[in-house]
Amino acid sequence: MKNNTRTALWICFSLLLSTSLASRSHAQRHVDTATSNGCFRQPVTPIASIPTLHSDMNFDCLVGYIYFDSLCRSITSRGQLDSLAGRLRSWDTLKILARFLYRMTEYDADLFEEYLNAAVSLNPLYHLTPGVVRAVLLDRMDSVLGKRNKLTLLSEASAILRIHVDAVFGGVDSFATIPVDPLPVRCVFGSVVDVIKGIHWRQGAQPPESPKVRLLTASPEVNFVVSPYWHKIHVAEEDNWSIGVDSSGNTTVRCDSCYGSNAVQAGKNYVVFLRSVFNDYNGTNSYYDYFPKAYYSQEGGIFEIDASNNVLIPSNYFGYGTSVPLATFLSALHSDISSITSH
Repeated sequence: MKNNTRTALWICFSLLLSTSLASRSHAQRHVDTATSNGCFRQPVTPIASIPTLHSDMNFDCLVGYIYFDSLCRSITSRGQLDSLAGRLRSWDTLKILARFLYRMTEYDADLFEEYLNAAVSLNPLYHLTPGVVRAVLLDRMDSVLGKRNKLTLLSEASAILRIHVDAVFGGVDSFATIPVDPLPVRCVFGSVVDVIKGIHWRQGAQPPESPKVRLLTASPEVNFVVSPYWHKIHVAEEDNWSIGVDSSGNTTVRCDSCYGSNAVQAGKNYVVFLRSVFNDYNGTNSYYDYFPKAYYSQEGGIFEIDASNNVLIPSNYFGYGTSVPLATFLSALHSDISSITSH
């Protein structure tokens, strides 16, 4: 394992010596109209150079950005990248890149998404976009570990937080039309009790004043969005809505794998796996939301903590059990994370 790590690091730095580390913008980044009119659409300062490195980054995070940068400059086609990835046939070899992915998303998932979205505009010397590199890596993880593996979820998740839900407000996203137009959404305000993954995660606004639903707290807040009609897990035969009309002429939607209206409830505690979602760039700011990290577990990345302080995992997705004491769950989760990040 150590030899594999040394080899990967040597390749990274060898490639780095043959190219410049950062490129200033030489092309105009595409300006979008707003693509989300749902709950939050939080502003993020856009990046101006790639890769954007910071002095407080973990060493593996720095190397990950350098490696992605080198691949995008030196690999000229998706086929060539697929061929290179095909050499990763075991977890021992794949783990090196999974560790890079974990650290880049852990440090600042918005920064990583900015890199994926803005790279082509910021560096015309890139043959591939970083998004393609990530996609090939995730495909390879599916191949080696099995689809929807918990190590892939841990590596890719933007933030893993233990929260108390202060408030949930109903709303609509007028830009989303599937399966109904406009799309109903739930705007979640949660106090962060514990950060399991995330260094510079995006903090949110406190809920509007409402004595009935608001819990006064000094804890940082996170905001995320859930739609009752989003699928929790990606299974081709389940990714269908049954849409009809009720006796009053209202559209009805039936979906066995969707979140439903009560996936997140005010006053309850959860462990949530979130993903940073890019909405649009208006020339001044980039805008992001947090969505649940769906398509892995049947719970859709939202795990309730009950009144007895047990984490409820009906599918036993992690292999810890279906009702696990919180302390046991956190210990097991940190152990799985260590299996990715340890050298």
